[in-house]
Amino acid sequence: MNFAHGEDNANVAWLEHNEITIKSLSTPKAHSFLTPEEKVPLGSLWKLFVYLYLADTHAKEAEYVCSTTPSEEDRYCCPPGSSVNRDRALAHSCAPYFDPNRLHISPKKWKKYWEEKTTIEWVNDIRHLTPETEVSLHDLLFVLSAIPTQARNEARDALLETSLELYGKNAWSELGSAIRYKTYSWHTHDGKAFGGAAGWLADGTPFWFGANGSSFTSLTKWSKALSLTLPTPSLLSTSTDNSCVDVSFFERYPLKAIYKEKTPIKVESGILKGNFRLEFENGNWLTITTQGEMRLRKNSDQHYTIYGRFGLNNYVARVIDREGNTTQTHAARALAVAARTYLVQNGNYQGGCWSISDSSHTQRVSATIPSQKGLEAAYFTDDLILRGAPIHYHMSTPALNQLSWRDAYAQAVSGWSFEKILKHSYPNAAIATMNGRMECVPLKAAESWLAENSQKWQSTLNREGGYEPLESIPTICQLSDGNPYSDQKRLRIYVRGWQSLNDRLTLVHEYLHLVFRYHPNGVNETYIENLARKLTGVTP
Repeated sequence: MNFAHGEDNANVAWLEHNEITIKSLSTPKAHSFLTPEEKVPLGSLWKLFVYLYLADTHAKEAEYVCSTTPSEEDRYCCPPGSSVNRDRALAHSCAPYFDPNRLHISPKKWKKYWEEKTTIEWVNDIRHLTPETEVSLHDLLFVLSAIPTQARNEARDALLETSLELYGKNAWSELGSAIRYKTYSWHTHDGKAFGGAAGWLADGTPFWFGANGSSFTSLTKWSKALSLTLPTPSLLSTSTDNSCVDVSFFERYPLKAIYKEKTPIKVESGILKGNFRLEFENGNWLTITTQGEMRLRKNSDQHYTIYGRFGLNNYVARVIDREGNTTQTHAARALAVAARTYLVQNGNYQGGCWSISDSSHTQRVSATIPSQKGLEAAYFTDDLILRGAPIHYHMSTPALNQLSWRDAYAQAVSGWSFEKILKHSYPNAAIATMNGRMECVPLKAAESWLAENSQKWQSTLNREGGYEPLESIPTICQLSDGNPYSDQKRLRIYVRGWQSLNDRLTLVHEYLHLVFRYHPNGVNETYIENLARKLTGVTP
């Protein structure tokens, strides 16, 4: 088994057009020494296959209840005495939930189910659902590619929490939220830690990633290289864009006539597919290209109206193309989140679809096929919105909770990330998912406390070598599990609380890691702790 060869090695593999590509992340632009026949451990991936079986067979299993005297495995599942459902169990990698014996999964039915999906043999035997089972990259990727679309989309929805809040939380700002994966941590034959993830890109392309270390550390370390190495998904007709948006076009500009290849259309209604030239009553003309997603209807006043139905990300990409542009990637991503949020806050939702007009009073929407870069920005921020404030944007005028596209563009040029642009434009809002989960639950009172007290510490800190003040107070997020830490790239602090003296000491400790991040003192835990105690008045 050579999958972890070397002390600092990482590899990624994917299946595209029935061909497997394997790349080494530690040797940029080089093919990996791994082959499709190389065997890798399943680790926690076995839980994903049980989940997919349950989802595709429409199982109605009971939730898993954690014991009041929890086992080691229960700590991944739920607090003592509480329960966990299927989606959360997958995101948190709760092994007891997916135990085939608990779920009463018949080995015979299991085998029959998978034989109907794939010719890969190892997945047919339920006894192979163990973390130590090793399977070839070829078999793993082809099984992932055989998953029915609906079951895969259910797994994708569940795994969003993994990338935003759990083991991938330090990686998602590089990878985006459209890539969904189940993490795994295991070990090599010589006992060294080995971990990574496997799942699907936005268009359903299956992939596997593995590196030395745990899933959390490997994703954190290799996320940038992973984002640059994975293929660009085919996004125009992807099956992962489940939500839909109905758009009424040109409401303020009546259409006089529609031409296809210089011939005026004279039908009452119908689907538009191809290239069309639109003539408006005010004398203006517009050429559009559609793939059947636009429909024409003649009104009682004999004027035409054009309607479109799009997937949500397709819609967001069209807004980016119309309201902004894609020259600066991070500005486009920020606009994608703002546009999606505006739709959720102001559109009408009925029967599984949003509806909104194409108008300067709402959002302007491109009537032609969205650009690839627009789609990439939309899918990079898949399912993400802002919560906590009414969201607006304008071409050139900034205001509270109103993004200025001109300013966002300039900020992106100067190196700002889309998260920083959003925080600047919407200081009262936080990134959340469409289903209501927040990527960061902000502790605003803690931020106020830190802002007030950091001013008092300036004279002391200015005397310390390596101190570099921040432009603004870092975002402070509520930590749900694990140890407090500071995210130096995104200038965030994750803590459990701030009201007790010990909590405040921890908060100041992590703050100091940020303001000394470019100096050796920033990684000197003894120095940081002693200075934190000095600032907070806690006697060592």
